[in-house]
Amino acid sequence: MEAKIEAKYVNETVNLSFKFYGNGSTAITGTSLQGEPLFTATIALDEIPQPGHIFLKGWSENEGIPSALVSAGIVELTGRTIPTGYCDAQEARLLKAD
Repeated sequence: MEAKIEAKYVNETVNLSFKFYGNGSTAITGTSLQGEPLFTATIALDEIPQPGHIFLKGWSENEGIPSALVSAGIVELTGRTIPTGYCDAQEARLLKAD
């Protein structure tokens, strides 16, 4: 699926891929239209997200990615955060996953 992503380190139309982590939670990656890997938006944690939800990384190279996915209509943030050590992952409900 193509989506326009406007974040701190990515400002272009990207291909979003939806796959699964070993724990069964959904993984979202973004690549350039030329196939270059740009970001992994999600994170797999010991805690499994509820059905239809994911945990997003919004720190370091992913700064702005959660908000960009909201703007693109891919996810809706729930407002819940999950500690991951030094940073918190944001919980989001998937609106599109194809």
